Amino acid sequence: MNTPIAIKIECAKGEIMNAMQQIQNKYALPPCIIDGLISSILAEVREESKLELLNATSAAMRETEEEIKKAKAAAKKVLKEETDQVSESDTGQQGGHPEEEKEECREEAKE
Repeated sequence: MNTPIAIKIECAKGEIMNAMQQIQNKYALPPCIIDGLISSILAEVREESKLELLNATSAAMRETEEEIKKAKAAAKKVLKEETDQVSESDTGQQGGHPEEEKEECREEAKE
């Protein structure tokens, strides 16, 4: 059975509170000092959280860039194949100028 996240959070919170109480007793630290320690620890945890988010965002961006590169390559391949087919069929039928026809096809594809 999977434990619900709410229960995991409350259990973790309880353990942290118990650990804080033990540390406070062990070192005879007043609550105002414990407050400063926890604030410092919280700042470090927030930095780790930011790094984790940054790394996840960077990974997602890399994946997206790779997909874009693949899509561009596939589009260029299709465009080239279509241009070649049009050029071959136009040259065979009309006896025109293949270079001019290729240029026309490229301009139409850009539009």
